Amino acid sequence: MDPQAREQPLAGGVDHAGAVVRVEDTVRRPGGPAATQVRFFLTYLDDVGFTGAPRFHGLDEHDREILDYLDGQVAVPPFPDWAADEDLLISVALLQRELHRAAAGFRLPAGMHWPSRQLPPGAQGDLVCHTDLCLENVVVRDGHAAAFIDFDLATPAHPLFDIAIAARHWIPLRDPVDIADARASTDLIGRFRLLAGAHHLNAAQREQVISMLLGFLDNALRSTRWRAESGHPGFARMWADGYEGMNRRSRAWLTDHAHDLSNPGRHQPW
Repeated sequence: MDPQAREQPLAGGVDHAGAVVRVEDTVRRPGGPAATQVRFFLTYLDDVGFTGAPRFHGLDEHDREILDYLDGQVAVPPFPDWAADEDLLISVALLQRELHRAAAGFRLPAGMHWPSRQLPPGAQGDLVCHTDLCLENVVVRDGHAAAFIDFDLATPAHPLFDIAIAARHWIPLRDPVDIADARASTDLIGRFRLLAGAHHLNAAQREQVISMLLGFLDNALRSTRWRAESGHPGFARMWADGYEGMNRRSRAWLTDHAHDLSNPGRHQPW
């Protein structure tokens, strides 16, 4: 059988839309901007026993990465109601904690470096983090986060920045007028407290998360505009669909609710 006849298209995000496929029990996809570094990182995670990430198995005849296909559900737009489940939210944070622990000993081979990347103030660090834990990058089984996928944006960063990105997507931390799924009618501040509690964050750390997220929004606004104006079809579509207004409303909502978000409220025993 022609190998391409066995390929099943998978959602590929903004950069890899249409380029990610399943072949039997593997995923084939293009590498990202830090492809070589990420492959070393995934191999390290496998070596230390972290099962919440796909293993890297080399390149195929089309120079695409060969990764494990991980069974489960992935929430894609329009997001299903189950994406609002609080137990799922907590499980995302707990798996993220496991990833941070597993990554603590990772170092690139001598002479190799991560590509330069602009991070918001305070987000710099030495721990390799996923930094793109959107709903589409979490594999869910039996209502709990089982694995993270798409490590293209992995980079050394402060773990609180990684948490900020997860909160941005999973709470989600934005003006409710821009939430088009079941999470729009939930207590967003309460959901943030659940996620932050699962990470054992104190009030000062929660303030840092919000500060980093505000900086991330500023960077993302400039980056998305530049990529849209440069002709990238995915980002041009995002910009045309109102990204600028959504970004600015998110920033205003975060600023207005920063005090309540940084208040730990009832302690969560995780």
